[in-house]
Amino acid sequence: MKSNHYHIILLLLLMVMPLSAVGQTRALNEHSKAKKVVSSIPDKHLNKSGLRTTAYDGIHHLVGFHLDGGYSSLLSTMPSLSSNLGGYGLGFGLDYCYNNKKLILQTGLSLRWQDVGNGVRNDSLSFSMVDSDSKTPFTLRYDFQDRKDISRNLYLQVPIMAGTYFYGFYFLAGLKLSLAFAGNTEVHTTITTSGDYDKYIGPVYQMDNHGFRDHVEEIYRNDRLKLRFDVMACAEIGREWSMGNYGKRGYKKQSAKDYRLRLSAFAEFGILDIEPHTENDAYVIPKNTPYDFITFNVNPVASTKAMWDYSLHNLTAGIRISFFFFGIQTTEKCILCGALGDEKRMWK
Repeated sequence: MKSNHYHIILLLLLMVMPLSAVGQTRALNEHSKAKKVVSSIPDKHLNKSGLRTTAYDGIHHLVGFHLDGGYSSLLSTMPSLSSNLGGYGLGFGLDYCYNNKKLILQTGLSLRWQDVGNGVRNDSLSFSMVDSDSKTPFTLRYDFQDRKDISRNLYLQVPIMAGTYFYGFYFLAGLKLSLAFAGNTEVHTTITTSGDYDKYIGPVYQMDNHGFRDHVEEIYRNDRLKLRFDVMACAEIGREWSMGNYGKRGYKKQSAKDYRLRLSAFAEFGILDIEPHTENDAYVIPKNTPYDFITFNVNPVASTKAMWDYSLHNLTAGIRISFFFFGIQTTEKCILCGALGDEKRMWK
């Protein structure tokens, strides 16, 4: 009986040994395949253990926001309107980015605040008057000097951009639809009045009792410039850093928290003429108060009829910081298909 038991045990061992050998051979083959797959991944995508890091090779759908600021100006072809003062612009927007390998497509919705100044050439105008006391005719002259037109504008903008990655940088270029919908204007100027009397030699200055005053500073506040719809050419170049990617590993079409930070320089120039084409007069001086500067109104040059024959264009350039904090959906290549523990065991 004992001899029969030994024979049965020996027979069972002979049956198990081939199955174990097959299993070991299959495991070695899978381990070898895994090494080949991993060896095809660029080193920058692997950590010290050879495991995949936060980089994806497939498709990203990202949303985020940006803040920017820098120089801004309204450029004009009108000779008497200078663009040398300029000002600043601030922007905030929500962004959507489609990223497929090196291809970048981006759009969104943003607001831009612009506070700019334009120097205005010294100007003058005159009226024929009669002195109320002496009944003497004279010419009343107004000189407007050291003038600056200030315009504050709020825009709603929609960018349409495309670009790529290269040598650690990224580049975007495209168009931006822009519409000004709020704001205000101010005219800062110094006013001097004088009188030319035919019976006297030369003009008469600084006679307050006659209403002739010298270098009086005034500020005239007006409604916003009704700037027309604009299409802007825009470009952006900068660096992008990955701040973590926490999607499921190795499977397609998985949602992922994909954090990215960008720092860039940008420039935008208005292609269309945004001149308001409004019918305001440059100066509004009431006839009954010709010496009372407070009752006057001086409109920005860009809002007057004199601007009709000239063009006005927008310019902005500065620094932008962008943060993409959520991946709507990520489609990646199946680099290592398995749980984290399985990947680690491949290297033992």
